Amino acid sequence: MKLNEGAPDRLIRAMLALVLLALGIGGVLSGVVATISIVIGAILGLTALIGFCPMYALLKTNTLD
Repeated sequence: MKLNEGAPDRLIRAMLALVLLALGIGGVLSGVVATISIVIGAILGLTALIGFCPMYALLKTNTLD
């Protein structure tokens, strides 16, 4: 895996992940919406940590440069 996310992109992803996870786990959202929020938050958090986004690779996008 080659890194394809720049620092600003990773920071935004990490902040969104925290918000979505807090909403889903904190009980603000419930049911299917909470589950979707948690899943999307986890994906965003993981991609922010590793610096690689599979969707970017598929679309041949790179925010690293």
